[in-house]
Amino acid sequence: MAKFNIISQFLKDISFESPNVPELFFKQDNGQAKLEINIDIQIKGAENNLFMVDLITKVHSKLEAGDKSIFLIESTYSGLVQMEEEKDDEKKKRTLLIDVPTLLFPSVRALIARLTSESGFPTFVMQPVDFAKLYEEKNNKKQ
Repeated sequence: MAKFNIISQFLKDISFESPNVPELFFKQDNGQAKLEINIDIQIKGAENNLFMVDLITKVHSKLEAGDKSIFLIESTYSGLVQMEEEKDDEKKKRTLLIDVPTLLFPSVRALIARLTSESGFPTFVMQPVDFAKLYEEKNNKKQ
């Protein structure tokens, strides 16, 4: 792991949609819900070894029958990272795509839990994410 400091972290963008409310609250049997979670990480480099790491999360809950949307949350949570000079590109990539998102994720998780709670739906708490596994899977797809 390359040495780094998170200078600041912040919510860059968030969106919550629930297009089928209040109808969903009035029906007794809505059937089973399915959940789709997509996570992406984007890095923007700057001078002086400063990097912007965006943790982009999309959580979409739908009813299996009819594919009706329950809620959709999209967020971009970012960290401004100062990294020490690192010659090893692989080490740098692993730090920015694994270590930094691991530190940003708890804030995203808390935001999503709060949004679902405030929306009138049962609170949804995301399970921890193995960013190292995501990194390996993405690398294997490229090869």
